[in-house]
Amino acid sequence: MRATERADSAALSVLNAGYGDGMSGAKVGSLIGAVGGLTFIASNAGVLPGAWPLVLRLVGICTFMLVVALILRADIIGRGVAPTRAQLRNYGFTVLAEVLAIVVGSRILVSVFDLAEATLPWVATVVGAHFVVFARIFKEPVFAGLGIPMTTFGLAGMVVAARGAAKSTIGVVGGIVPGSILLVAVGWSAWVGHRSKA
Repeated sequence: MRATERADSAALSVLNAGYGDGMSGAKVGSLIGAVGGLTFIASNAGVLPGAWPLVLRLVGICTFMLVVALILRADIIGRGVAPTRAQLRNYGFTVLAEVLAIVVGSRILVSVFDLAEATLPWVATVVGAHFVVFARIFKEPVFAGLGIPMTTFGLAGMVVAARGAAKSTIGVVGGIVPGSILLVAVGWSAWVGHRSKA
């Protein structure tokens, strides 16, 4: 659970990619988002059999290094418009709701439904949902493009967990795929910024 909480905290910070103080803030936010994606992948690779955990972690690390290189070379472009007070207030409410949803929801899944395996996809579901809310708050469709697939796979992971699926299936659907979506989304943003700089 600690690994997924760290991934969630890192994923939250990707929001700063469009609203940091200048280019350094944008790059720091993207780097933290990339760390979040890698954490989801690496912390869940162990549920797979045979050599797959090693292969997946190596692929994740190599992808992460490529994304970092792109981030450091790119002009990561946000809207260039500072958020309003209302947007910042709603942002704060959303983050608070997300943290509470993860903590309370995870405890309910464990203590009430005896579904400890569903806590991982629950985290992915909440993280994805908060990106969808951010898309509306900040009028940035890119967040919806990231949040909708993360939420979808998170919910799918909860369904397969409730149906008693193997840990490997839950880990892939509710952890590895959402983490890959996050890592690829940050990498794509950096690639676009890199091409704009070239």
